Amino acid sequence: MRRKLPPLRALVAFEATARHQSVKIAAEELHVTQSAISHQLRQLEESLGVVLFVRKGRGLSLTKSAIRLLPRLTEALDGIADITGEVGPDKGKAIRIGALATPALTVLLYELGNLRGRLPTDIPVQFRKIEFDDDLDPLEIDLALQIAPKDLPGLDGWVTELLTPEIYTAFAAPQWLTERGFDAGNIDVKTLRSRDILLIDSDSEQFSQIAQWFDSPHFSLDDCWTFSHHIWALEAARAGQGIVASTDVVARNFVDRGELVPLNFPDFVSHWWYRLLIRPAREKDPIVIEAANWIRELINPHTASLSRKKPL
Repeated sequence: MRRKLPPLRALVAFEATARHQSVKIAAEELHVTQSAISHQLRQLEESLGVVLFVRKGRGLSLTKSAIRLLPRLTEALDGIADITGEVGPDKGKAIRIGALATPALTVLLYELGNLRGRLPTDIPVQFRKIEFDDDLDPLEIDLALQIAPKDLPGLDGWVTELLTPEIYTAFAAPQWLTERGFDAGNIDVKTLRSRDILLIDSDSEQFSQIAQWFDSPHFSLDDCWTFSHHIWALEAARAGQGIVASTDVVARNFVDRGELVPLNFPDFVSHWWYRLLIRPAREKDPIVIEAANWIRELINPHTASLSRKKPL
């Protein structure tokens, strides 16, 4: 039987707009532009031959036709999501977690026991390495921990949640402080040498910020040790080779174990943020919700309780 149906995208756009009574919020939820939502709404009104919204000040009011359509359409879309979830490749199968190498090696992999205790034993967990500029493959990854500029739009087709900015602090190993005769709370930068500083050469923002720590004419940051990856610089600091600028998230475990000590240089906040991306098809999956909560609590334990989601 051939069904006479309006365009599915237009129905989805209407449902989101009517539910929020806002084109802007609907566009954010569906990861499209506001003009795209408006176009879909006009298309649906033309297809149905009715007016669905009336502008009221800065908001929208639903017409009688829209009020009648909304609950049944929401139920229908939820039903489609449920049935496709039941027959799709995700049902009862692995959860795939993507992460950049630095937070994976310094944070996530130290807390696998915590995650193990939160998930059913029959659900395999797969970790996948991603890069800064990866377009995530929804067939390979269900949720991902990414670092990106705060104002960078989320990836199309993914639910994006900002977690916390990168906050840089100076750290050094206790043995380095002892060998140099320094007090972590009172280091005189005038006594430092260029090879005391361990830099990540790929981070131009870090260079400009760290320059503010040192008011010393006898060396330049260009003469310091430089590393192409955060992990290399961090490991050199742990080995007692000097001072590294690392983030509170990345260095937290090393500080807790006494392997690194925060120094008396002022922190600086990067414009790069940790963010969580979730594939919409599994956004309501209790397993994915639990894994997302695990990541939230590890990356930003101070505010995780505010954004913690509960399985439906």
